[in-house]
Amino acid sequence: MADKTFDAVFVGGGNKALLLAMYLMKYGGMSVGIFERRHEIGGCLATEELSAPGFRGNTHANIILPWYYAPVWRDFPQFWEYGAQWDQHLCSDGFVFKDKDNCLAIYSDKHDPEQERTCAEIARFSKKDSDTWRKLWKLEQSDEYRAVQLDLLFSPAEDRMAPEFMERQGLVLPNLMEAGVVPDAITLTGSAYRVAQETFESQELQSCVLRFAVSSVVDITQPGQGIMGTLLSTTLPAIGFNRGGTHMIAHAAHQILTQMGCEFHINKHVDKVIIKNGAATGIRLADGTEIAAKKLVVSTLNPHQLIFDLIGEEHISDDLLKKRVRILENTFGCLMWYSFAVHEAPSYKAEAFNPDIHETMWLGLQPDPDPIHIARECQYAQMHKFPPFEDYASVVGCHSLVDPSFAPPGKHVVAHEQLGPPADSLSEKEWMEIRARYADELIAIWQEYAPNMTWDNVIGIDQNSPYDHNRMRNLMPTGCMAGIDRVPHQINENRPTPELANHRTPIKNLYATGGCWHVGSNAGASEAYNCYKIIAKDMDLGKPWEKQGKEEPNSLLEQYAAIRKKVQDSADPDDVNKYRK
Repeated sequence: MADKTFDAVFVGGGNKALLLAMYLMKYGGMSVGIFERRHEIGGCLATEELSAPGFRGNTHANIILPWYYAPVWRDFPQFWEYGAQWDQHLCSDGFVFKDKDNCLAIYSDKHDPEQERTCAEIARFSKKDSDTWRKLWKLEQSDEYRAVQLDLLFSPAEDRMAPEFMERQGLVLPNLMEAGVVPDAITLTGSAYRVAQETFESQELQSCVLRFAVSSVVDITQPGQGIMGTLLSTTLPAIGFNRGGTHMIAHAAHQILTQMGCEFHINKHVDKVIIKNGAATGIRLADGTEIAAKKLVVSTLNPHQLIFDLIGEEHISDDLLKKRVRILENTFGCLMWYSFAVHEAPSYKAEAFNPDIHETMWLGLQPDPDPIHIARECQYAQMHKFPPFEDYASVVGCHSLVDPSFAPPGKHVVAHEQLGPPADSLSEKEWMEIRARYADELIAIWQEYAPNMTWDNVIGIDQNSPYDHNRMRNLMPTGCMAGIDRVPHQINENRPTPELANHRTPIKNLYATGGCWHVGSNAGASEAYNCYKIIAKDMDLGKPWEKQGKEEPNSLLEQYAAIRKKVQDSADPDDVNKYRK
């Protein structure tokens, strides 16, 4: 006899589990039990005191984009008030170049909604690129483009083949052409590095776009990712963060779920899915406890753990599926994610070129503008090595400049990101040595851009490496932040494999979601929402997107625009001139 019984049982309590559980409870009328191996829920929505007492930092997800929770904000209006609050810095993206101590600032949608200031900065390097940027921003703001974007984000693979989706893609084609985006063979089959060079003439802008591609787990030298080299540029002004840290999003979901009666069971290691007559009927914990699921079980682990650990290959007759899961690529996107508690925020030499670069959320540091440094960093990552110093293409950001909850008064916390080798390519002893040495190397490089970034300015440091990322079970064994790589054969309808892409598994009533599913490598709601759409179809559950006034993509377009307008309206006009002398 089962020790506990729920309608739906979750293996894992990360952000995809929390958001999917909200839909199953509110619109599916189900009782839900969430079983999490770690001591707390939220998964990669994690914010803790890291580098020193009173200094908070995100241990995983940092970037939040305005579309991440569009359906959740629509269907759970309290989600924003409970803590899921997107916000932005003055400059959302940018790059500092050491050779001339200059920089390129991309102003945020919050502070530069028409992108005129950004265009002016780009024009300092290339008038042609400034004109291209203006056209791309016009494309981004069109309903036709946003509709296709939201279709791709918030629809499962099988739904995206419907005629109405194809029609909307046809409608956006003239907008793409007007913006200079020609979806020809080069754009579709070339690398992001190749197409960025074709789209933009200034290396400064190429580097801004391509470094963000790396943060989106795109190897810019990989063929078949060319379209990313252009369209990712439209995302740069939208880069933002969650006020109070990403764990506030988990808190918001937890509060909603608790009010609906969800049960959370932490420090519980799930050993197996219980399978009877080819259907999932519950889970068995490592201590032998059995939990019954009257309707369904949801796994949020990675595909290898799903097939070979939770299910067991003896229950899988599809040899091709097993082979495809065994050879999934999962070594690109392993990150050094350090957090520094500092007395003073970094002060860059390039502030003499543009003072506003001081307040940039996603700021790249590069010896010169040539994006070959980023390309070589990707190549070294593929060899499971760190790049040489001259090709370090680190990104840093200081949330405490705009959100005082991250640090004590008068102090600051600075986050950092750079590609590293996969966790399982080195021994534990080697990682312990690297973690300490890397901090020294980073400070030595950093102070060449910001002279005050010496050890005298540092109060404390959190050394967060791919080895440390294995604290999340679904990121094991490599510590890859996306779970699996975002290569052409592992994205969209192939993520993680064609057989699993629609969230169904070979076992009846067992569904799967998480960062290894479409779209992957983000803290958003796509993977949870799309999984709910499949479950709702299979089990005839409530479909909020079919309710009057919530039809898609129109309701998502409205929500997306409303969130951006809310943040724009919150901007203090004086903030724009905060750092001008």
